Amino acid sequence: MKNFTRVGWLWLTALLLTGGTSIGQDVSAYLRRAGRVPTAPKSVQTKQPATSYQKFVQGLRTVPGEMPVCVFSKENMFTRVGAPDGFVQPGSQLPNARIAAPTTATFVVTYNGFTPEAQKAFQYAVDIWSTQISSPVPIRVKASWFALPSGVLGRAFSQFAVFSPEGAQKATSYYAMALAERIARRAINHPDSSDIVAEFASNNPNWYYGTDGKPAANQTDLATVVLHELGHGLGFSSRFAVNAATSEGGINVAPAVYDNFIENAQSQRLLDQTVFATAAALYRPLVGRNLFFNGPAAVKLAGIKPKLYAPATYSSGSSISHLDEATYPAGNANSLMSPIIGNAEVVHNPGPAMLGIFQDMEWKTTSVLHTPFIDTETVKPLSFTTTVISDTLFDAASVKLYLYKGAIGAAAPRSLTALQSVPLTRAGTSSIYSYSLPASQASGEFTYYFEAKDAAGRVYTNPGKNTSGGQIVHNFVVGPDNIAPTITQHVAQPYLIQSGADTLLLTALVSDDRFNNLDTAYVELKLNGVARPGARLVDGANALGVSDARFSFIIFPKGTLKGGDQITYRLVTRDKAVAKNTTTLPAQGFYTINVVAPQATVRNTYSSSLSSAAAVATDFVMDSFSITQPASFTDGAIHSAHPYSDGGDIFFQSDYMVNLLAPIKIKANPDSATIRFDEIALVEPGDGTDYTQSDFYDYVIVEGSKDNGKNWLPFLDGYDCRDQSDWLAAWNSKIATFTVLSGNTTTTEDNSTAPGTPSLFKKRSFSMLDNGKFKAGDVVLIRFRLFADQLARGWGWAIDNLAIQAPAAPKVLAAEPLSRDAQFRVYPNPTAGGLVRVEAELTTPATEAALSISGPTGQTLRQQSVSVKNGTTVSESLDLSQLPNGLYFLRLQAGDSSQTRKLVIAK
Repeated sequence: MKNFTRVGWLWLTALLLTGGTSIGQDVSAYLRRAGRVPTAPKSVQTKQPATSYQKFVQGLRTVPGEMPVCVFSKENMFTRVGAPDGFVQPGSQLPNARIAAPTTATFVVTYNGFTPEAQKAFQYAVDIWSTQISSPVPIRVKASWFALPSGVLGRAFSQFAVFSPEGAQKATSYYAMALAERIARRAINHPDSSDIVAEFASNNPNWYYGTDGKPAANQTDLATVVLHELGHGLGFSSRFAVNAATSEGGINVAPAVYDNFIENAQSQRLLDQTVFATAAALYRPLVGRNLFFNGPAAVKLAGIKPKLYAPATYSSGSSISHLDEATYPAGNANSLMSPIIGNAEVVHNPGPAMLGIFQDMEWKTTSVLHTPFIDTETVKPLSFTTTVISDTLFDAASVKLYLYKGAIGAAAPRSLTALQSVPLTRAGTSSIYSYSLPASQASGEFTYYFEAKDAAGRVYTNPGKNTSGGQIVHNFVVGPDNIAPTITQHVAQPYLIQSGADTLLLTALVSDDRFNNLDTAYVELKLNGVARPGARLVDGANALGVSDARFSFIIFPKGTLKGGDQITYRLVTRDKAVAKNTTTLPAQGFYTINVVAPQATVRNTYSSSLSSAAAVATDFVMDSFSITQPASFTDGAIHSAHPYSDGGDIFFQSDYMVNLLAPIKIKANPDSATIRFDEIALVEPGDGTDYTQSDFYDYVIVEGSKDNGKNWLPFLDGYDCRDQSDWLAAWNSKIATFTVLSGNTTTTEDNSTAPGTPSLFKKRSFSMLDNGKFKAGDVVLIRFRLFADQLARGWGWAIDNLAIQAPAAPKVLAAEPLSRDAQFRVYPNPTAGGLVRVEAELTTPATEAALSISGPTGQTLRQQSVSVKNGTTVSESLDLSQLPNGLYFLRLQAGDSSQTRKLVIAK
């Protein structure tokens, strides 16, 4: 089956539509109309940057912060954890008050709608936090006081999370905005934006607004709730999540810095993909009640690894993002960040466990700061400079530059040992260190990183490390650029069904070997040989979550296209180099899309043996399907490519289709509104049961459109080779492993090489009215679609003997011999009232039999089980009075034996 990258939890996989932007919504709507469910891609490989870590970071720069939820309990706790030692509320008039703890972080709070008493309690909590953390950058909080949904007291979250901010040690993780700015020692957020958004319930009648920690029974201490929620806004939040319906665990785009320290009771880190290689494997610890935060500062301050809240029933917003309630109940020194806050519960102290966690998350750190070089064609002296600012003592002599003239990659040394330590010069007693390279040596490709150590021997680098502890490096190129950009993962469709106002979605990955060096990317377009205005290929990395993604909607106004038209196009991209390097796809000529109009005549039925391509040439249009007769088959049928291809678009997905051009008017009788065909579906088996989910993998499906092909709906759920035991056995009978190189990423595919054979044909029959998406009288187009993603494939799909609303072949009953296994009687026959009795004596014992009644055209009108007395006797009365006059057939099935009798109803 697939390796772990296809299950959707690998955090660097690109997630479709996570941001909810207008661009993402447009693509979502288009995919939905096309019949593809716009969920997270099922098999997106990690696409490493073509050149540098800088480009990689840019693709994931910021996302909305996670929103944890704290549960309110009406139980009165009557517990109190006082403010931190040394803290006295500013302005306190208490006699003999201690000197207030020094303020080491400045919070700038914008209050909206707060009453004076609520604002006082909020500010009290802010003042506590200002003494427990430090930051050279003001922390901006937008605090709103308004009615929240019932049961919600408040919430606070980082408005944005920053991916790998400057100086961060977890270089492939997200940091809450306030924490990111603290590490970078500079403002990152826009000055008009808040770092933390906080919202509290003005409609809660039981708030206690005092700051003395003495709420009465049934009162909720506002200062405690604010202190707790601000902790989330400062970064106490996980990006792990659970899909309970599919028993899968995952991460939203990439981990939070917090997630790097989470492990199970066996000390296995959840980000260790060698241990938790699948979404199913990750699910178990996330609901396993035994998760811990294992960071050195947290363990030191708490005395043990702090236990996290991971109940057996996953609670969105509460699980993982809190300390364990049972371990840290009300009154415990570490209870502030437990998930439940009760009445008369006061916690005015973050607690040692949380403060230790914050230290491990780099609220206390050594920042190794550096602005990376960018690729350039200008050769000039280079100054490698870093600024080191530490919250503790650090060893000034430990600051180093590791440098290599060349790349670390597939065509170069892969080991970091290629990088050599280079001496740095300190600017006096400042925190600035540098190394100069003269222009004569400053051309070519460079790989490097900085390192510093504190007095305790802890190592800090720029860039930081990945989730496995591997060192990330910077990379840049100096000198002439004669390498053209690349255009990959574009899938051209051969035809377009004319549907009125027609839209093409063209996607591709467009990249350059140098960072931030693309000048333009666009589509050259012609209709029937006449040039039309081109369209820009829009950067879709943020909207679609795929690095290097480009897309364009080509819209043809209503009436522009007609059957027989030809659309031709090519994709063009150019870089910013002096040479203006340009690439086109295809390299020669243009892609062609034939516009196909549905047939004008609406049919009630369609049937064909599909044995001859010539006989149905005008009935269908096909993409990666054809009427053919493979070896060992006795006649022709519709066949996909054998084997079918992996998905190849920007999401590593593809649709291969057969469209019937005859519109069909659906009949009113569900038994008549049927589609029947013989098929073989050797398509990759998944793990899930819902074809719209990421663990289903490839599938085949039959769909209909009520608007000439603009929107497509399923007649039945998608299915794969697990639908028939023979198909699954055939798939598994021949599995071969292939190595595939995609960009800079090498993966393996476990493909099935088992061929389809005529003995694998199975009959499929269903009513177009079954799932309620269509109704009698609808005029529909019908298509057959094979969906494929990456990493595994097989023989494919064959479709034969297609019959749509066509009568089944009549049964030959007159010559049917009397079975030796039963004596079968139906009387009275004919019947005037519709009441009949069925009796049979079986010679082969059975525990149960089945009786079916069908009409003269073969449609089944009724089916029911009947009991077998003593293993051999069937005696059953039937009321068929609801059936109209006519000829019917009663079939008795017992084990491998069957008997059919004619019955005439003549009222």
